[in-house]
Amino acid sequence: MPYFPVFLDLKGKNVIVVGGGLVAERKVKKLLPFEPNIKIIAPKATKEIKELHKEGKIKLVLRKVRISDIKRAFLVIAALDDVRVQKRLYEYCKRKGILCNAVDNIEYCSFIFPAIVLRGDVVIGISTSGKVPALSRSLREYLEELIPEDIKEIELILERVRASLPKSRERQKKLKELASKMVSTLLLQHGI
Repeated sequence: MPYFPVFLDLKGKNVIVVGGGLVAERKVKKLLPFEPNIKIIAPKATKEIKELHKEGKIKLVLRKVRISDIKRAFLVIAALDDVRVQKRLYEYCKRKGILCNAVDNIEYCSFIFPAIVLRGDVVIGISTSGKVPALSRSLREYLEELIPEDIKEIELILERVRASLPKSRERQKKLKELASKMVSTLLLQHGI
C-alpha cells in the first residue's frame, strides 16, 4: 500500500536522531534546511556530526538513548542497527503520538523519510513507500539534475504576482498559465 505524502512544518520542532553514524549524518543534513531543533543521541558520532555540534547547528549527547530523551520530541529518527532499540522507540512513539522513522526497518515507522529535492521553497519528496529506497534515490538524483537551481527565481516572481492579485479563479488560471510558461522557458534555457 502506498504512503500518503505530507509536508510538515519542522521549524523549531524537537527532532531526536538516535545514532551517530553516516546514516544519521545524512538524515541530519537533509533536515537542517527545515530549521528543527535537532538533538543526536549516540555513544559515538562522526566527525561531521561533531562539527555540526561545535557550530551550534545541533545538540549532541554522547551516550545510549533513554526513553526520557524522546518524551518531548515531535519526530524521532532511529538511525541505528539495533532492532530492539528501534522497536522500543517506535512503540513508545506510537503510544505518545510522536512521529517515528526507523531507518531501513519499515515495520517500526509511522512515516517514511523521502528522498528530497530542495530548491528554495520548492520541495519534492520521492518515496517508494519504503519498498525500494534505491529507486527513490535514483529518481532524486535525476530530478536534481533536471530542475535548475534558478527555479527559485520563478517561485519568487510567482509569489509576488500571487500576492498582487485578488483571490479568485481568474488568479488561479493566470498563475497556472504564467508558471507553465516560465518553467518551460527556464527548462529550454537549460537545454532540458
